[in-house]
Amino acid sequence: MSTDRQAKEGHSLEEQESELKKFCDYRNFHIHHTYIERGKSGGNTNRPEYQKLVADIESKKINAIVVKKLDRLSRSLLDFEHLITRLQVNAVEFISLRENFDTTTAMGKAMLRIALVFAQLEREQTAERISDVMQYRASIGLHNGGKPPVGYTCVNKEWVVYQKEKECVELIFKRFLEVKSTLQVATMLNDMGISRRVKAWDCRRVQEILQNPSYLGHRKWKTQLFHNTHPPIIAEKHFQDVQLIFQKRPKFSALNAPFQKLLVCGFCQSIMTPSYSLNDVKIRFYYYRCSRQNKTGFTIPKPCTIKQISFTQLTQRVLAAFRYFSSETGLSQLESKVLANNQNIQTEQANIQSNLTQLAVQKGHLKTQEEKYLDSLITGQFSGKERARINAKLDELSLALKQLEKQQQHLDFSLTQHDAERLNLGQIKHILLAFIETEPGSPDFKVHLHRHIGTIFVTKLSLTLSVYFLPWGLDFSG
Repeated sequence: MSTDRQAKEGHSLEEQESELKKFCDYRNFHIHHTYIERGKSGGNTNRPEYQKLVADIESKKINAIVVKKLDRLSRSLLDFEHLITRLQVNAVEFISLRENFDTTTAMGKAMLRIALVFAQLEREQTAERISDVMQYRASIGLHNGGKPPVGYTCVNKEWVVYQKEKECVELIFKRFLEVKSTLQVATMLNDMGISRRVKAWDCRRVQEILQNPSYLGHRKWKTQLFHNTHPPIIAEKHFQDVQLIFQKRPKFSALNAPFQKLLVCGFCQSIMTPSYSLNDVKIRFYYYRCSRQNKTGFTIPKPCTIKQISFTQLTQRVLAAFRYFSSETGLSQLESKVLANNQNIQTEQANIQSNLTQLAVQKGHLKTQEEKYLDSLITGQFSGKERARINAKLDELSLALKQLEKQQQHLDFSLTQHDAERLNLGQIKHILLAFIETEPGSPDFKVHLHRHIGTIFVTKLSLTLSVYFLPWGLDFSG
């Protein structure tokens, strides 16, 4: 509803509607719909008429928006930027009478870019101010939100020791110093039924606690560590003894575990991570272990059947897959899929080219009309009113041409994108050949692997290789 202040200042709803209609008549715009928000603030986008406007934009029902003032549409520069992005994607022009935003003209586009620059500046400055405030709060020991670490609770915006959980943290550190195994500590906690914040303990959760400097009374914020911001729970010596155990653990190098970060359990979709165990004569046995095996309390149909797979076995299976797809049978299957893929792309490009041809014809017709109107203005004798109508028609033709040019740009981009999606069978063969000719334990093998493979799903009987050079996965039984 329009307020008394709006009416006095000439901004009543009726006055705004009348002025906008006059402008549309002058520009010879056909009015699709007048969006009027009564009793609603422009401070947010959760408004019925605004959402209706967005829906009409997406449905291609309108090709221009006209407002009297920018704040009638939105008072948030961030919301305005989002709307402008949506307009650009749908080839819809924007006109604001008061601010002289008119994207059908060069000056209007320039003014719009300036507004968007200030919107970005506003966001960045706000983010900097918030970051500075939160960093200061962390430095003086104030809580910045979220859950405090296990062992603490928040009272008057500060961390204080929560006695029941403190005993749990002390038990975790004490037990780990004895057994030096996060898995055994997690099992102990689950057996004791200690689960205030989590359904079940796992290795990751235990290690996070063991390596958290918060238990020394320090507060970490981003990359900075602020000392003595709250009461400690663990003694400095015990904490450092635990860190020493982690430091002495063997590190898996990129060469020793080439499938690290690529391997996924095909049964439960969990990441498989490198690990090892010792046999009776203290010889290490290396394998990839399903990370769900270190967790309990998950609702799955039945226990994961993968559990673990040795480094050697997995390497042999992956190499066997590459050898198969490099064989005559495998290449024949790939070739048929590649040809079908390229044929589909060729068909789509033909359709795009046809649309481009139609656009060129439409642009030719519009330019012919534009030239006729310009010639008539030069040679004809018209009254001022008649000249205004002809100029309005020229503006309409200019807008239509710009919209066709935008559509042409989108189609040209799609055409180029489809070119990039064409598959080259020769290049694919070279990639597969490199896998079977490179030594699995060499640095080149690991580099080649991570350059071309996205994910490897492994089950007891099959492998699925998600590769970057194909839009489909490679399934291999073996």
